[in-house]
Amino acid sequence: MNLKKLLFISYIFCSIIPESFSQTTFNVEYVLGRTSPANEFFPELKVNQTLSLFVGKKHFSDDAWVKSLQNPETGLLFQYSNYGNNEFVGSSYSLMPYLEIPLFYSKTKRLSLNSAIGASYFNKNYDDGKNWQNKAISTDFTWAYRMFLNYSIFSNKSIDTRASIGYSHHSNGHVKWPNQGLNTFSVGLNLKFNPQKTHTDSISLNDTKYAPVKFYHIKAGIGQQSIYRLDNDTKEVYSTSFSYGKIYKNTFKVGLGFFYTFYESYYDYIKDEKFLVNEDYPELKKNPIYNSSAYGIFINGELLMNHFAVEAQLGFNIDKPFYKIDYRLNSEIYVPETGDYIPNELDSYYTLKRYISGKLGLKYYAWNTKNMPKHNLSIGAYICSNLGQADYSELSLGYTYIIK
Repeated sequence: MNLKKLLFISYIFCSIIPESFSQTTFNVEYVLGRTSPANEFFPELKVNQTLSLFVGKKHFSDDAWVKSLQNPETGLLFQYSNYGNNEFVGSSYSLMPYLEIPLFYSKTKRLSLNSAIGASYFNKNYDDGKNWQNKAISTDFTWAYRMFLNYSIFSNKSIDTRASIGYSHHSNGHVKWPNQGLNTFSVGLNLKFNPQKTHTDSISLNDTKYAPVKFYHIKAGIGQQSIYRLDNDTKEVYSTSFSYGKIYKNTFKVGLGFFYTFYESYYDYIKDEKFLVNEDYPELKKNPIYNSSAYGIFINGELLMNHFAVEAQLGFNIDKPFYKIDYRLNSEIYVPETGDYIPNELDSYYTLKRYISGKLGLKYYAWNTKNMPKHNLSIGAYICSNLGQADYSELSLGYTYIIK
């Protein structure tokens, strides 16, 4: 999937959510943080500085998701980050739809969680000659994700002063190598302006009229991935999955299922009988289609917000034969004295990454989930991972059947 399209998806996500009763909000945030080195020999970094502008609306309708999430806030986040090294790492400019919900609902309402996912543009990235130390970012556009806790320190009728602490991540979804990604932990200050005060938080939190409903869901996706340094052409990843589960309060969709994924880059590496196949794993040549695939089970959850949803999935790979080569290629050790790259050996971390997979993304439903239609179609954009490290980027089509 072309990550430039994520800018359009991000805008659509928050601008189309219909809401008759809402309150416009503006947030300004400044945080200081520490960005972790992405690889060995990574350029030295000073303090990360990030300035963010949030434009959103706080919801007060009778929709189930608004009640369940205790009057959440949705909107668009515009973010500028400088990573403390202008020559080799540069800065990023991000556009992300966000969701903010109160935590531990009480009269004080001091604590809230703000999460966002979207796209970023980087003005510096990896170059094999001039910027070989920076293996974090190798494309102009990347996925962007952040999760922050806000604690209200002082508030009055028009402004809420809040302390912020959180984590942000950038990655291209493994569409081009290298893709170590950037991870930043930050603390700072958030100022929330509330120019309108037309509604109060008076919605009941104990509405039990929504009975759980069962569903079946089938999904097919196509993704993109590049395998490693010497095979950096973007190739396709094909996936399909089936799940069964329940929808609670017309808001929380929880399912269990199984998946199958086929990697074109794995298949080509085996068929071309490249180094590690011939030297260490010749048995993979006996059944290249099977050995280029992943098979597993998963549990996933969706937060349904009318036409839109945020989806997260945690999977267990029953079998992923080629991943031992993938892991060794992507953790190659660079030897400055000789200029060579040596494939790393398998270790305990490999075992965890071999079995644990995940997905995180945004989803759009053709028919409003508020009405729980018996049949529904959806389209989604996801970043897929192995134990948190990007595996591939995916665009998918899905069909949901609800048993009423």
